[in-house]
Amino acid sequence: MGNQKGKEELLFPTKIALLLVIPSLFLFIFFSIWPIAFSVYLAFTNANQINVYRPDYPARPLKFIGLDNFVQLFNDPAFYYSLLKTLLFLGTSVPLKILIGVGLAFLFSSPLIYGRKIMRGLLLTPWALPAILSVMIWRGALDPRYGPMTQLFSLILGRPFKAVGTDMVEWDSFLAYNIIEVWLAYPFIMTVVGGAISGIPKEIIEASIVDGAGVFHRTIKVVLPLIKRTVAFVAVLTSGASLQAFLIPFVLNDGGPMIKFMGKLISSNDLLLLYGYHRFMRDYEWGYAAAFYLIVVLILSIYIYIWFRFVFQRGGR
Repeated sequence: MGNQKGKEELLFPTKIALLLVIPSLFLFIFFSIWPIAFSVYLAFTNANQINVYRPDYPARPLKFIGLDNFVQLFNDPAFYYSLLKTLLFLGTSVPLKILIGVGLAFLFSSPLIYGRKIMRGLLLTPWALPAILSVMIWRGALDPRYGPMTQLFSLILGRPFKAVGTDMVEWDSFLAYNIIEVWLAYPFIMTVVGGAISGIPKEIIEASIVDGAGVFHRTIKVVLPLIKRTVAFVAVLTSGASLQAFLIPFVLNDGGPMIKFMGKLISSNDLLLLYGYHRFMRDYEWGYAAAFYLIVVLILSIYIYIWFRFVFQRGGR
């Protein structure tokens, strides 16, 4: 009898716990699992903005079309151009972000910098501002007629710099994307790497000084090896952000300008997520957009796997 009573007392709070979990489980299924499952379903249909809500729409009823969306995607030159431009953006923006963020972290870790706390606080301003506000400010600064940054870059390049406007230039816009991406990302990198530098025992630095290591060799041979995992960590995060860049090209110039590629008129700076957004909102091809985003998820998964496999695991050996 005593054992039976103990079991009943044990089961009662378990049932209560399950009852408390059910609302959270329902919300998780409704807001996370269901949208993912529905998106996967749409990827294999001819869904658009009408037949999703009216499956029996006479002009174009909702139906299962198998892999047709994926076949169309892999035969679309605009997709390959978007993928190429995104990979190029990854290859240019990430080194810039790491270089500037890590450089500033080293600079403001030095006690020789007067007023470094105030200056470091000011440099964190882009992190404190909403990202969309920062991009809007940059859009104004790059105004083709009155923008101060446009005038500065025009002076440096020796020609008119046209990142926005009706006569924007493809590679000027791409350069502007990189600059804004660095502006948004360097405070995070500087903060994380600066914390790692401050965590290095002073005894190690002092020992290297006693051994006669100068600032350059001390940085390369002592400090960088001790923070390489932290640098790799921020590189993974910021490169993931570059692969998923959407806000900057969307707000700045909607991925423009338009160019002809393989006989098709496309947005020259449609980075991957913006490309999918345009197929969804401009062309109303919801099934095609869903198929595209499944491919993007696959690309991101492969990329993250490569980073963790070859950077973190090998770095820990």
